[in-house]
Amino acid sequence: MRYDSHVLRTSRARLVGVLLLVAASTPLALAAETGLRRLMFPPEFDEVRLWLRPQITPWLWLAPITCALAIPLGLFVQRYLVARSLRTATGTLTTAMRASIEVDALLLATSVPQVPAILATMGFTLGAAIDPIAAAIAIATLGIMVIGFVGLRRIGRLE
Repeated sequence: MRYDSHVLRTSRARLVGVLLLVAASTPLALAAETGLRRLMFPPEFDEVRLWLRPQITPWLWLAPITCALAIPLGLFVQRYLVARSLRTATGTLTTAMRASIEVDALLLATSVPQVPAILATMGFTLGAAIDPIAAAIAIATLGIMVIGFVGLRRIGRLE
């Protein structure tokens, strides 16, 4: 077994852990926002949230759709970033350097489907119903896993 192959296998195991943390970050953001809102906002804010719910909730049904559209966009971003990094790289690239480029692109690309989901969690703080937010979070988490799986396959081909 070559050194690069061992490094890639070890790195892949760590990368899976990082991807799981990234996937969990949006649900954790919702929990953190909810906890902070309950601790820091006055009780009257719940009345304001109920008053705003009918106005905000219909708009937040766009969040799951946006998250779904962001999955192929994230895959495109991942490929684009790798291609751009390879074009601008100077010298001979080792397998470890190529894997590093893939990992960097992967971590940036996983943020694409997260952005609309994070914005949706802010809508929940303002009073939107949980249904569109839960759908957006579920689709964003699925998107992170899809982008992660594709990225891991690309890295696996480097061995």
